[in-house]
Amino acid sequence: MIKVRNSSSCPIQDKTSVLTASSQSIKHKHGVIAFLATSVLVVSALTGCGSNSRTFSPSSANALVTTPSSVDFGDVKVGSGATQTISIKNPGSSAIEITGLTSSSTAFTVASNPLPTTLSAGQSLDVKVSFNAKSTTDSSGTLNVTTTSPTTMASQSFSTTKLHGKGSNSGTPSLSGLSCSSSSMIGAGTDNCFVSLSGAAPSTGLAVTLASSSAAVSVPASLTVSPGATSATFPATVAAVTASQTVTLTATQGSTSRSASIQLSGSSSAVGTPSLSLSVTSLAFGTVSVGTAVTKSVTLTSNGSAAVSLTSDSISGSGFSVTGGSFPATLNPGQSLVLSIQFDPAAAGAVTGKLAISGNVTAPAVSLSGTGSTVAPTLNGLTCGSTSITGALADTCTVSLSASAPSGGVTVALASSSGSVAVPGSISIPATASSATFSASVAAVSTTTAATVTASTGGTSKSVSLQLNAASGALTVNASSIAFGAIVVGHSTTQTVTLSSTGTAAVTVNSVSVTGSGFSASSVSLPATLNPGQSLNVTLTFSPTTVGTASGQLAISSTSATNGTVSIGLSGTANPHQVDLAWSAPNSSSTSITGYKVYRAISGSGAFAALSSGTSQTSFADSGVQSATAYDYYVTSIDSAGIESSPSNTTTVSIP
Repeated sequence: MIKVRNSSSCPIQDKTSVLTASSQSIKHKHGVIAFLATSVLVVSALTGCGSNSRTFSPSSANALVTTPSSVDFGDVKVGSGATQTISIKNPGSSAIEITGLTSSSTAFTVASNPLPTTLSAGQSLDVKVSFNAKSTTDSSGTLNVTTTSPTTMASQSFSTTKLHGKGSNSGTPSLSGLSCSSSSMIGAGTDNCFVSLSGAAPSTGLAVTLASSSAAVSVPASLTVSPGATSATFPATVAAVTASQTVTLTATQGSTSRSASIQLSGSSSAVGTPSLSLSVTSLAFGTVSVGTAVTKSVTLTSNGSAAVSLTSDSISGSGFSVTGGSFPATLNPGQSLVLSIQFDPAAAGAVTGKLAISGNVTAPAVSLSGTGSTVAPTLNGLTCGSTSITGALADTCTVSLSASAPSGGVTVALASSSGSVAVPGSISIPATASSATFSASVAAVSTTTAATVTASTGGTSKSVSLQLNAASGALTVNASSIAFGAIVVGHSTTQTVTLSSTGTAAVTVNSVSVTGSGFSASSVSLPATLNPGQSLNVTLTFSPTTVGTASGQLAISSTSATNGTVSIGLSGTANPHQVDLAWSAPNSSSTSITGYKVYRAISGSGAFAALSSGTSQTSFADSGVQSATAYDYYVTSIDSAGIESSPSNTTTVSIP
């Protein structure tokens, strides 16, 4: 293959001579268009002068930003390792391709990332770097990043994050991180914070001291990471402030310290307004057996711009109680609290009540209702997910009661009228539940069959009817004929045929055969059984050895009920020559290019005709050329408004 690349900025005014096994540089005014030659073809470069050429701005590698700027792994036991994450971000407006990630020191290992990778504008890449302590010495290094310009293909490397670590024989892991759930707080509340170690804490645990830079955030003086653990949690209690401020929390272990910041918002404008929403405004417990407790939940969510302070809850109505949630509680914006409400009737009869929440907001009350019953619940329903079934299936069925099951639960007997449908002998509905599910295993049938599934308990029965349909296999092929088009003798091209199982039962492909000179099929394992929805791909190849038109046939034999044998016609044309054209986009434009048109004429005639109505690719194969003939080519581009540019300069190709 010969690749001709135009590296200048002015179009040539003369025609290009035939190229052989070497490449030539061609000067032009605007744009870059390069042609590739294959087989015995000889082609030249075209250059464009159209008004809709495209601009590519190379990105600067130094525009990349890495966070953090330095990483200290602390003391790591010799023979062990510690890992931290470094973020590489492209803050610019153009894409940057990263082709290499290495460390300047063998003590640090950069985790394998799929490279090359392109960071679009604003995109980030997380890179894991490990420190492998091999001795009790300090190790320092840098993370090195290599980028490649998408326009010049030039590579450059530069150092980013500084790396440091120290090996230790003490076996004591070092403090590797401090973080908090919320980096900003509005009003009073509690923030959950975490310390992490480079390894597991020893058998005696590991003490870490804590400090806060402001009295507005209080933390414990210290905490202990439990033996074998790699992290521990502590609360940071935040007080309401009148002025915004940044508070720094510090964790120290030995000679290593880590810090985290919390932004506190103050003043009347920053505090905002608290607001509380409830997931439901009413809870209906239905009929519940006396002596059986049923639980439902309600979620309280702080959705204002300031923290919600909840002081207490109250509930009314016989048998109702709150079993989850603790007060007082503070919910920062976005936080939630789940309350569990229980109904445990002591006597038969209908009961109503209310749940009220008190705090710095007015929340709607939740109405409660339920009915106590001393009568054993009865079976009031049996349903199945599918009542018309083709082939084998595990059908999910549900039995339901008229009320919740008592403390001992309820046992429901099950039966099937057909041997093709298997169900469990019984199912138990547990206490407080009012329903339960089971699986009905349906076997494939050869003729349409009716089946009835029955559930019974306490003298009450319910049933559901199922219709079982016979399944049949069917094979669908995605083509009735395949045309390979024109190809140069000695070359090959491929097409893919997809065989799909579209029936209601499995279908088996028994054989695949191809006839016709130059045609062949890829090897597939046969016989192949395809369950409904599955597919099998067969790759066909056309490799002509002589010039002319060729035809063939693909034959497929299967157990399909409708088309057991499928025949597909194959066709192709073998040419002695083909011109393969390829070009890169023009290099300056204020509008985007949507496509290209290729024109050809007998050399010197000037009678150019379009070979394509438009292609989005920057390549084109012209297989309609004749031996001992010379052709002239040029290319135009089409912009997003549908406007066609002026032609590129003309190039001439002579066919042997």
